[in-house]
Amino acid sequence: MSGFVGCPEKKEGDPQMQVFRTARCNVVRMATFALTLTNLIGAGNLSATSSVRYASPVPDVDVGAEINALYDSLPATGGQIVVRESASFATPIIFGTKDKPILLVGLPGDIVTLTYTGLSGVAITFDYGMGHRMGHGMRDLTLTGPGNSTNTIGAIFGGVNGAEGIEFRDFKVQGFGVNLQMGSRTWLAYFEHGMVRDGGTNLLLPSGLVQAGEQITFHHVTFADAPAPHTNSVWVQGGGQEVIFSDCSFDQAQLRIGNGGISAAQIVVTAGHFENPNSADPASVNYDFVVVDNNPGNYLRLTDSYFLQDLPNGGPQQFLTAWGGKVQLGGIGMYTPAGAPMVHFAALWNNAVVNMRGFYDLSGNLSHVP
Repeated sequence: MSGFVGCPEKKEGDPQMQVFRTARCNVVRMATFALTLTNLIGAGNLSATSSVRYASPVPDVDVGAEINALYDSLPATGGQIVVRESASFATPIIFGTKDKPILLVGLPGDIVTLTYTGLSGVAITFDYGMGHRMGHGMRDLTLTGPGNSTNTIGAIFGGVNGAEGIEFRDFKVQGFGVNLQMGSRTWLAYFEHGMVRDGGTNLLLPSGLVQAGEQITFHHVTFADAPAPHTNSVWVQGGGQEVIFSDCSFDQAQLRIGNGGISAAQIVVTAGHFENPNSADPASVNYDFVVVDNNPGNYLRLTDSYFLQDLPNGGPQQFLTAWGGKVQLGGIGMYTPAGAPMVHFAALWNNAVVNMRGFYDLSGNLSHVP
């Protein structure tokens, strides 16, 4: 605590005096932080009524706590917090005041990274309302977690208050048990030009949510590097969910649709890219790139997309397995190297139905389509 005026170095002596010194140091610490917060609010000729705040490193203050305090200091209508430098944090960031949306901003190109060091919990929560307000969320930031096997979630959007109209743009989320997860009261959500990688589950849209799932769109987002066995990486469990993936890549990241007999989902994938680029990794295993669960309500419309198998030998028996539901395929291209065991593009079970048009096998290895 020597970084604060009035906070002496620890000394031996009367235990009661030590307690007094510790209490005094805590008071000084909070007073210094309050002064710093006041300076941050006033930076750049900003008044306390301004809707912009700046997060900069504060000695002995967790940046998560700082961002929470800056959010609390914003006007009731919400605003923007600009993160000026990369930092680590253990205090979960919670944007959870009803009708108080926030835009958390850094700098593009991985220049600003927030690294969560907690071993459990949610790093950032966006849960503040359904007031038809658009464009809040996160931009130009990288959010990194403590590991894909930890009991952590990178960001939750929605919940008790909701996150209608949220947008993530030019972003990266990586290294959590679950990287991105949707909560209740969330619709018109848009994720653009981002990367979601190295998560135990990269994206989870769970069943059982309330008022959630209309027009959840991912545009030009890469889902990648799920640990073996690479399954359930992008998992849309359903229950009234309408999800669109346009111009997205699924690299070593399985797309799963439905949640067994519990719920079904309606999914559109257009101009997608599916590949297993890390297939040479010793831990890598064969997996179906797309799985549709056995529920008659599951619907997948997959168009103008490309499937690439990188393994020179071996690989999955098929790219897509439909245990039920209905699949519409159009304008699909694929490639497998010579000697690959794949003999059909898709395997159908139970009462699954597939309609296909405009299919092209660049390798010419398939004997059955689907």
